[in-house]
Amino acid sequence: MKLWSKTKRGFTLIELLVVIVIVGILASTGLVAYTGFIERAKQKNASEMCAQIATAWTNYYYDTMKGHWPSKLDSASTQEMDTEMCEILGEAKLLDVNYIDSNNSGDSASGLRRNREDDPQLKFGLLDPFGLEMFESGDRSAQVKEHLYQFIVDTDGDGRITLPNEVGGGEINATVAVWCWPEDIEEGKRDGEPFAKSW
Repeated sequence: MKLWSKTKRGFTLIELLVVIVIVGILASTGLVAYTGFIERAKQKNASEMCAQIATAWTNYYYDTMKGHWPSKLDSASTQEMDTEMCEILGEAKLLDVNYIDSNNSGDSASGLRRNREDDPQLKFGLLDPFGLEMFESGDRSAQVKEHLYQFIVDTDGDGRITLPNEVGGGEINATVAVWCWPEDIEEGKRDGEPFAKSW
């Protein structure tokens, strides 16, 4: 009869430490990949919104206004997709946006009357992903308004736009150019590279 057995009953400290290190390395690798995925998703979402805005304004110019811009867009300066611009495209049914119509009766997307303070589109306009994050975290300051999508239109009808220097300058063949800035707007303007663009 054997009174003492030399069988192992658990893991040694070294084995546990090796497993913990391996799990830590895998977790940090996954976190880096996840963060990159989130950033690419934001950029894709912003690029698609830029394209939708550009298409909506182009259709507005050719179909609704028959080759004329409304007086609010009659300059070659940079415009913002603020509540007034959302109302123009929303009433023309060219972009699915929330707006309070001239009768103050509701919005195009849901037909429901909404509280202006709780809806970022009704308070500011079309915000990029960073502006939406700021708004959802409770920030209602003027900094949020800096994250509106921006655009410039071809005011003379020749099919060419002179881009502002802050987005790289130069001339492009387009009716509308739309862009938004990265989270650090000043860095984006220094680099002359928007976070997302459509041209």
